[in-house]
Amino acid sequence: MNNKIKVGYLISYDYQYLEISLPTIYKNADYIALAIDKDRKTWSGTSFNIPDSFFNWIKEIDIDKKIHIYEDSFYDPTLSTIECDTRERNMLARFMGDDGWHIQIDTDEYFLDFSKFIQYIKSLDINISTIVYAEWITMFKQSGNDTLLIDSCEIFPLATNRPVYKKARFTDKLKKNIYTKFKVIHQSWARSEDELAFKLKNWSHAQDFNVDAYFNLWKVLDRYTYKYLANFHPMNPPLWKSLECVEADNITILIEKVKEIEAIKIKNNRLFNRFKSTFSKKKKKR
Repeated sequence: MNNKIKVGYLISYDYQYLEISLPTIYKNADYIALAIDKDRKTWSGTSFNIPDSFFNWIKEIDIDKKIHIYEDSFYDPTLSTIECDTRERNMLARFMGDDGWHIQIDTDEYFLDFSKFIQYIKSLDINISTIVYAEWITMFKQSGNDTLLIDSCEIFPLATNRPVYKKARFTDKLKKNIYTKFKVIHQSWARSEDELAFKLKNWSHAQDFNVDAYFNLWKVLDRYTYKYLANFHPMNPPLWKSLECVEADNITILIEKVKEIEAIKIKNNRLFNRFKSTFSKKKKKR
């Protein structure tokens, strides 16, 4: 098998976020596929539109001719939203071919350092069935110049060389299940009220929790109230322990600020581990 890097996106009502996400991975991908429902239906059967300007932008950015459009019927009224999600991911994987490394990214996910991630997975043995996990930094809300973030080390499956999906991006356990510290900013919840309301009714988790009640909670959060929210993940409360507030009025600035914050955390962890090691050695000498 080869080490070809294949990136697949599921394009739907939030297609516009691709304009931020795609440039972060374009240079280091060998092959990019965009899966778009040919009837412009969400997994809940709701209609959406994609303007011609989006496809014109794709042509402009694709200077290396590596982007492929895959249109098919991804909505199946006999399936739940999460089943439609999983089905589309498997259809996309087959479209891209089963060789190389498959990386499926949502349009609202932004890598902090995709090139280093690619260097890492290319160092792995392509002949051993592997799934590689990364960590989300979830954008929960944007209000003025403030962005509320969740940095809880929440893991998600990102790359595999055996692209047969069982639930969303999750596969069966493979021979190697690798958990890395690579970070991806996920804009999941940080949208306008109208946009988030539409998403909550149409995404793959639409039937997993009380959407209306949770949406009302989200609406009251700001730079003053966020500190009082704890253990608030809609399906697994302890997963999201708290929120952080970062001043950034657009995604580009936010990505740079998060990079700085992560660099400081890494430095502090190294200093702490060095101090811990030195302290342990001194204790042993006593």
